[in-house]
Amino acid sequence: MKSAWHRIGIASWWGLNLITIPFTLTAAYGGMVNPATTTLPAIMAMTYPAWALLTIGLLGISLAVRPLRKAAILPGVVILLSLPATLSYAPVNLHIFSKNDADAGNTFSVMSYNVYGLVDIYADKDAAQHDTAADTSNPTAAYLLKRDADIMFLQEFPGFHPKKRDFTYPRAQADSLEKRYPYVTAESQEYLLSRFPFKPIELRQPSDPYSWFTAAVADIEGHETLLVCVHLQSIGLTGADKELYRDLTDGEGRGQLRRARQQLLGKLSHAFRERASEARLLRAQIDSLAINNVIVAGDFNDIPGCYAMRTICGDDFHNAFSDAALGPIITYHANRFYFHIDHILYRGDMEAVEFKRGECPNSDHYAVETVFRWKN
Repeated sequence: MKSAWHRIGIASWWGLNLITIPFTLTAAYGGMVNPATTTLPAIMAMTYPAWALLTIGLLGISLAVRPLRKAAILPGVVILLSLPATLSYAPVNLHIFSKNDADAGNTFSVMSYNVYGLVDIYADKDAAQHDTAADTSNPTAAYLLKRDADIMFLQEFPGFHPKKRDFTYPRAQADSLEKRYPYVTAESQEYLLSRFPFKPIELRQPSDPYSWFTAAVADIEGHETLLVCVHLQSIGLTGADKELYRDLTDGEGRGQLRRARQQLLGKLSHAFRERASEARLLRAQIDSLAINNVIVAGDFNDIPGCYAMRTICGDDFHNAFSDAALGPIITYHANRFYFHIDHILYRGDMEAVEFKRGECPNSDHYAVETVFRWKN
């Protein structure tokens, strides 16, 4: 006869599995809820990888311990129900785009990169500012030249010839970039650079002064294509906010949870609502232009499957990461905020055949890069 403690242990294990179900599923599909209604699901969605790993762990333990095996049905069902969310974080695309694919023609490459003003986050702030005559290479600018994408969507880019006191890279690198990309348009510090000819177009801008849309209609190998570089609403954390977050992640934030809820969650909630509004504004303008081929890329300041991304995508856009990547990535890596917030979305007569995250760590973001192939 089984002891009371044995029965209590089994019941507790079932209880633990049951408790995790609503949290995991809310985190998996929180991006479907309009932040104007409530932002809690969107905040939960940011934690989905942790809930997914917990659920996988519960499944593994249940299968490994004979008395707990029947309980495996609960995490097993949750894993199946949340599979679309899991694949949005860690897609499984096994085809490897090769040089032969590129040589076959009919392809073009795109990079999206928040370059942080070309300031090196690992260098002293003053030392990172180069004189126009200096021959010291800026690592982020060097990376842009090395990758040599056909079209670049750049956020927080200082331009080719900023004022000397703000000049963050050598003149030679600036001249090389300017010569390599003859077609350029910008909205504040959000730049579109292209080898293909394009005509800049004006879009109605978001109300936030640090959110922008930069757009142009390009002729890419005979295909009319709308290009939109975006920088959506950021959380807007101050130095004090970041210090509080570091304290919490160091385990030193005891007694500060209430202040964290007020400072951090309040700003998160505001940002979710603003991004939703900006996404609706952008989608309406894309629809009004009625152009079949569209690429929207940039710093979304939000995760895969978020409400803003779903709003822009509608039923006709694809995510290049979902279509061509293998496994999870992070694109923001500063201040212990490790999230995938840079995205490339597209629709029309093209398909993403390669997706990779850049390797240059000197900005607070990593670049994301895609190779597109025309279907006809």
